[in-house]
Amino acid sequence: MIDDGTGLLTIGQLSRSTGLPVRTIRTRLRFGVPDLPDDPTTEPLSTHREAFAWVVAALRAQLGS
Repeated sequence: MIDDGTGLLTIGQLSRSTGLPVRTIRTRLRFGVPDLPDDPTTEPLSTHREAFAWVVAALRAQLGS
């Protein structure tokens, strides 16, 4: 992986680390955000964790932690 100093992964790097196609990652990032209520509470937090668990797993795998 090339470190550009931002600490961020490109979609290509995320694709290689997860084994998911770039198109799948783009679709998940574009449409994967759940609708939030008008009066947010901590309840939607679990929804976010579930929806983006694959991103967290890929980042942890990339960092080796």
